[in-house]
Amino acid sequence: MFQTKSITDGVQLHLMPTEKFKTVTCRVYVQTALEHDAALTALVPMVIARGSTKFPTMQAIAADLADLYGARFGSDVTKIGERHLVEYYFEIANDSYLGEGLGLVHQGMATLGELVTRPRVEGDGFYGPYVVQEQTNLENRIRGLIDNKRGYALQRFLETMFEGEPFATYKYGTLEELSGITCQGLLEHYRRLMAHSPIDIFVVGDVEPGILEDQWLDDLAGIRDGYRPIPPGAKWPFPSEVKTATELGDLQQGILFLGYRTPVTYGSPEYYKLLVYCGVLGGFPHAKLFTNVREKASLAYYVSARIDATKGFLMISAGIPPDRYNEAVEIIMHQFEEMNRGAITLDELDKTKQGLINGLLTMQDSAIAIIDRGLVETIHDIRRDLEEVVTAVRAVTVDDLVEQGRLLQLDTIYFLQGQMAHTNGAIPTGGKS
Repeated sequence: MFQTKSITDGVQLHLMPTEKFKTVTCRVYVQTALEHDAALTALVPMVIARGSTKFPTMQAIAADLADLYGARFGSDVTKIGERHLVEYYFEIANDSYLGEGLGLVHQGMATLGELVTRPRVEGDGFYGPYVVQEQTNLENRIRGLIDNKRGYALQRFLETMFEGEPFATYKYGTLEELSGITCQGLLEHYRRLMAHSPIDIFVVGDVEPGILEDQWLDDLAGIRDGYRPIPPGAKWPFPSEVKTATELGDLQQGILFLGYRTPVTYGSPEYYKLLVYCGVLGGFPHAKLFTNVREKASLAYYVSARIDATKGFLMISAGIPPDRYNEAVEIIMHQFEEMNRGAITLDELDKTKQGLINGLLTMQDSAIAIIDRGLVETIHDIRRDLEEVVTAVRAVTVDDLVEQGRLLQLDTIYFLQGQMAHTNGAIPTGGKS
């Protein structure tokens, strides 16, 4: 479990001292609300990674990382619920394996602080050539989504299910947002983010807390200017009717999504009941969806279920022959009906629990997985140690799963239909209803 300390108002250092790993892994998250300026936020880490005051070019950054025994630095954006997060990643070799004392990690954290807090500027804006180049790169990334059929279908599904909600926003924003960005506007946005947003610094490895606290306090001096917490996400109404959408795509298979709303989120006492429900339904090779949709009916290239425990929904995704849409939906929905009437064997339940527990234990072998879980816990302001989680999973009963199933409400069915489909009347009509 992380040791958490407030460095300054709105900035938290989460440290897990351990000698388990040969590297020290650090991730810095700057949070903001997921809003209409998503492209502006997405462009920030791309430009930041191009150069800083001390390291003005990518070549200079690479040379410094090489001097740090091949340390790694990266940046991106992600979204969790209705929060948009700028993410900086840094990994460096543990001092004790190189005989360097405490100096190497300290130098590495100083480099990270330099890159994150002292970007290269020109006049009253970011360095112009970097902004122009990264705008082009981001434009290509947004346009290129259509070529990633699963990613495109997922985004269109989210836009359909969460229409009018911030959660529908693509993490890289839109071309319309991107077109109006200037060097000056981008620097102003970066400074607002760094001045007011929640910042969480996660470090896993063999490090001394005092060194990290002092360094980040120095790096953020003069940047922070009045912490502004992100308000909790709005409570959105459950569906009054099921939305359906079909879209033609240039692919040979069909990509199907079903989305179910639930009041249960990560912070709910019932969260691990929902997690087991999802596992029995479609989280493992023994799960009902895999067994009945893929193996018995032979109509899915892949099929799975997962939950978004921050937003509060369960999603089924499947790759199916384009002319077997109706059959696939019918069989998938039948698995919900079976589970919700308690048709779950003890073998299915036990295998699911063991699979989840094994996954939880395996996460402890990955610094990144440890940080990912720590971030979700921080956002939800809840801490659960591993033993508590394992106990909660083991305690789940069939009756608990029936209870969870009855809380789920089907919201949206989205189908990206391959154009190679047979026209035998099995394909739903296009558009939304």
